Order: sequence, then C-alpha cells, then structure tokens
Amino acid sequence: MTEPSPGNEAPGSRRSHRARWTALALGAVLVALIAVLAAGPGDRQVQPNQLLGQRVPPVSGPTLDGGSYDIDDARGRWVVVNFFATWCAGCIREQPELLAFDQWARDTGRAEVVAVVFNDPAESVQAFFAENGGGWPVLDEPSLPIKFQVSQIPETFVVSPSGQVVEHIPGEIKADDLIALIEAS
Repeated sequence: MTEPSPGNEAPGSRRSHRARWTALALGAVLVALIAVLAAGPGDRQVQPNQLLGQRVPPVSGPTLDGGSYDIDDARGRWVVVNFFATWCAGCIREQPELLAFDQWARDTGRAEVVAVVFNDPAESVQAFFAENGGGWPVLDEPSLPIKFQVSQIPETFVVSPSGQVVEHIPGEIKADDLIALIEAS
C-alpha cells in the first residue's frame, strides 16, 4: 500500500484534519484583525499632542510644484498644516472641506493651508491634486511628521498668527469648524 503524497492526503487523515484546523484558525485571526481595523480611529484613544501651546516647529522646504514654503512667512495669518496621503480614505473625504476652507482663507486673507505628504510618492500626490483640486503648497519633507508627532492621518494642526500651535485635529476636518475656531479668536 502506498502512502498518499503530502498534497493528496486521504480524507479523514491526520494531516487533512491538521490542515483544516490550521486554515480555520488563520481565518479566525483574519476575521478578528478585520474587525479591529474596521472599528476605525473613533475607537482608539488619542493622546494629546505635546505641541499644543508650543511654538510651531519649522515648516519649510521645496514644494511639489517647484516653489518653496516657509511658515515664518505666514506670521500674522493663521496656518492650517494638514498631514495627508493619497492612499488615506479620510484624507480623500476631507479634500472638499480643505478646498472650502482654502477658499474662505483666500477670500478673507486671514489664513492659509499647507499640506505635508505622509509616506506617498510625489507623482501620486501631484496626480491627486490635479484631479481633486487644491492650490496650496504641498511639502514632501519626511522629517515633518516626526517633528509634529503625527500618529495617524489625516492629522491637522492649527497655528495662530503668532506661530503657536493652538489646535490638533486627529482625523478628518470640517471647514466650518476651522472657520469657527479662527473667527472665535
């Protein structure tokens, strides 16, 4: 009598049962992982960012459109520093809100937006802005997420006209909330 090869175990054999139980265990782990990820950021505890109340770290460098940006040139205006990536679903959903806020900021002259790329190729970011709009500076400076202690994206920081970080918004922003914050100050 010949033994079945490892890939052709007889039904009911010890190897066949072990393979089935292993597959079921892996499936259960995968389902649990999906459930944890599906819970989303709303279920996670977010620690207060240590930059709140502090002077904004230097935000400067070349922009993806070939220009340059330096947050110090914005003194006297509010600055919304938005960390994003094109692969981030929340970042895609908040783009219309950033467009609305940017329009208000341009109309009033009270604020500006600067975006910081989070682990995304420049080509993808340029294509995203070409398709979805947004005329604000976009920096691809890998040290900035570290300086700002970014832990999830989208993540937004509001900087006062004096250069102090006054608000940290983990998750998606709303234009009306940003406008209300600025108008209340």
